[in-house]
Amino acid sequence: MNNGAESKPKNIKGKLIIIAVVLVLLAVLAAFALPRYHKWLNNKRSLNAQNAISEIRKSVDTYWKSNGKMSGFQLQTAIQEAKLSKKTIKNWQFVVVWKPGEIYTKELVDKLSNVQTNEYVYVAPFQAIFATATQENPLPAGTKVWFDGDANQFHGFGIDDLPEPDWSKIFPDP
Repeated sequence: MNNGAESKPKNIKGKLIIIAVVLVLLAVLAAFALPRYHKWLNNKRSLNAQNAISEIRKSVDTYWKSNGKMSGFQLQTAIQEAKLSKKTIKNWQFVVVWKPGEIYTKELVDKLSNVQTNEYVYVAPFQAIFATATQENPLPAGTKVWFDGDANQFHGFGIDDLPEPDWSKIFPDP
């Protein structure tokens, strides 16, 4: 009978050791996996905003090419033409920051004066297109992803540390 009584505590100790080892392994996996998962999730959310901005940008460019001006442009129409998902529309608010006509014209003339060969010259009619996280977005409300029309680059959440453009360059004389 003593043999049976001694084997039960050893059996319990063995199980406790196994449980402790499993818990340590799970903690180590969680320490490595959770940050990677969060990074992946944040990249996915940023890419969602970037894709939406790209689609809106196509609408802006098409409107500009068709009309030669931006008066009459409706952002809501561009959002519908972009065929954004309901979830994207719920999670992000979009804004287009336009360039004044004289700035656009000056940029175009400057670029054309430097053309030496047959090349495509593009000057964005907009300064920036923003996607700002709404209250429904899993990201903190106000988180921004934006496209710089002049530099032809995305900035903001998940991309770089530039949450907004230098507004003094966009509006030098407020």
